[in-house]
Amino acid sequence: MQSSIISKLMSVLTLIGASRTPLTFSELVVKSGLNKSTMHRLLAIGVAEDVVQIDKSNKTYLLGAKVFDLVRNAYSGYDIQAVALDEMVRLHAVCDSNVTIGVPSGLEVVYLRMLEANHALGSHQRPGMREPMHCSASGKALCAFLPDSVVAAKFDGYDFAPLNSRTIASQEAFLSALQQVRTLGYATNDREEYDHLVGISAPIFNYMSEPVAVLNIWSPHARYSLQDLEKWAPDLIGATQRVTALIGGRSPDLQSFGT
Repeated sequence: MQSSIISKLMSVLTLIGASRTPLTFSELVVKSGLNKSTMHRLLAIGVAEDVVQIDKSNKTYLLGAKVFDLVRNAYSGYDIQAVALDEMVRLHAVCDSNVTIGVPSGLEVVYLRMLEANHALGSHQRPGMREPMHCSASGKALCAFLPDSVVAAKFDGYDFAPLNSRTIASQEAFLSALQQVRTLGYATNDREEYDHLVGISAPIFNYMSEPVAVLNIWSPHARYSLQDLEKWAPDLIGATQRVTALIGGRSPDLQSFGT
């Protein structure tokens, strides 16, 4: 009996959480298929446990504060590099290239961990190293899944300093590159910062569909071209999707971008 109540309460919480607008009691009854007395009891339990709240002015129901506390606590409690390590090892075995994980820090990417390729020809990305957003695959992957208006505000007055002839040198070119990332699902770097390095990156999302980290495969161009690395893009995207799921995240709705 107890498990039945828990199951029904979880179904009601799912309905409330999935709805774009707060639901009335009658709407919950219709959508759930439960009878009114059962719904009354479930909502009373939900309110008592602070997982449901009532908007008395509109007579609608919303998720309670405890739900958001649980999500925030879970989100703040994980170590993203520890969670992602198995996927990094799997990628490393597939492509035998350098595999890194990075996180945003202002208008830079900070790399937390690196698995170095067995053929190591000298590397640049090391734990603690920072790279500018505009000339790294990781930076593009982190920015691409933000609305253009947010990116424009973030990079207002930013110095798109060209490091070589391939570096993105304007906000307009940067926004165009981000659109390509949204289409592909991953970002590329074809010797835009260092003349001899290429890489691909894909984002990891949190529960609000915000990019919070990236996994990156990179190599000296003498070993692999960008086209060579892109053969492993499906493996990279699959890895980031699994890490996203492990931290309770979800991929964003692409229709919300470019606005």
